Amino acid sequence: MNGEILAALVYTAAVITGSAGLYGLLTARSLLRLLVSAELLFNTIVLIAIYIGAVSPSAGSSGFYSVLLTVIALTIVEMAILLAIVVLIYRTRKTLAVRDLREAKG
Repeated sequence: MNGEILAALVYTAAVITGSAGLYGLLTARSLLRLLVSAELLFNTIVLIAIYIGAVSPSAGSSGFYSVLLTVIALTIVEMAILLAIVVLIYRTRKTLAVRDLREAKG
């Protein structure tokens, strides 16, 4: 596949996932939907890194790929921690509705 077409496809995917993640963060009423929207935004960051690698002529080095793998690993770890927090909130409050959690401050 041509490099320009690949770069355009990755850029388009990054724009779509970023828009969907931002929309989800703004309209979610459940912590699980917030978590999925945050994951979409993190994946957008990974797609942007891939886009930069596809466009940049010097990104073929092993340093770029190690940074990309580090970003992916950090995203996985962060989502695992967030999921553990959501499970703990559900166990204590028995709800994941954002409105109910706002009223239960303190």
